[in-house]
Amino acid sequence: MTSCPYLRLKTLAGLIALWLFPIFSAGAHTLQLSDSDLIVQGNRIIWTMQVHLDNFESFFKGADREAAKAFYRNRAKLSLGGMPCRLESSDLATDETHQRVQWVGNYVCEKDGPPLIVDYNLFYGDFNHRHLLKVKAFDRSFAETLTPERGHAEFTADRPGHTFLDFLKLGIEHILIGFDHILFVLTLILGARRLKTLLLLVTAFTLAHSVSLALATFGIVTLSPRVVEPLIAASILFVAAQDFFAKDEPNLKLMLLLTFGFGLIHGLGFSYVLQDAHLQRGQLLLPLFSFNLGVELGQLSIVLVIYPLSYVLARELRGRYLAVKRILLVMIAALAAYWLVERLFF
Repeated sequence: MTSCPYLRLKTLAGLIALWLFPIFSAGAHTLQLSDSDLIVQGNRIIWTMQVHLDNFESFFKGADREAAKAFYRNRAKLSLGGMPCRLESSDLATDETHQRVQWVGNYVCEKDGPPLIVDYNLFYGDFNHRHLLKVKAFDRSFAETLTPERGHAEFTADRPGHTFLDFLKLGIEHILIGFDHILFVLTLILGARRLKTLLLLVTAFTLAHSVSLALATFGIVTLSPRVVEPLIAASILFVAAQDFFAKDEPNLKLMLLLTFGFGLIHGLGFSYVLQDAHLQRGQLLLPLFSFNLGVELGQLSIVLVIYPLSYVLARELRGRYLAVKRILLVMIAALAAYWLVERLFF
């Protein structure tokens, strides 16, 4: 009969395997965001969509502009006042400076007034793609996050705004499918020998990425993803290597400083989601707060799931736990090294 420690070990191994499979198959940091502004003016609607140039080019792969415009036309449907709207004209343009593609559709509707119904199916073949729809209609402003599973939205004059919940869900999704951030938190858990140490490290990481997320979102600090993404991979590799070779508990003050510094880098990585939303400066505070809260809730869920399991295993396996921990750290370091090379040279 298998002993209890080995059952727990199998549980941990299964959990790690579930993480590593999507990492190898889909890559890290895979949440993609496009956005659009939809303005209702009487019985006319102007719908302006924006998507990152890389997402556009990887999906269309050299297709001509007319084919791309037809793709947009067939997957962006509107109705107003219970009657369908007709796409009167559209334009597709590339903004090389900001690395984005913009589609503008001008719709004319048979009626005006609520409800406004949006059917959107432009996710560029990516199940992790999210579309932030910003609407101005009926003397109100709305925001809605659309997904491949839910591309339908309805807006009425008395509908409450969903900005807080939409960005809260974006923050949770971003951390839970941002595998590089998950692995960084996992290295902190594996390296901390006491709960107090882990709480201090997670707090330093949280404070740091909250600061840099806010600074980047407001445009005070800007750094290209080509710099930030390799640094995120390097931070995971560094902490995993240090945990692997550490014989005694590292100097806490030094680890807090390093974790804070790495948190600043990860916060810049988080900020690209809000930057891709193209929100106006006066609209940033609530999305920034709710998105960051979502990130923290996702991060807390990781700690609450993994730390108790690692604590029980450390107590039950005793000397054998060190070997298990080092195997996990080698796997994490290998993934981080792979991402580092990929982000630097490919």
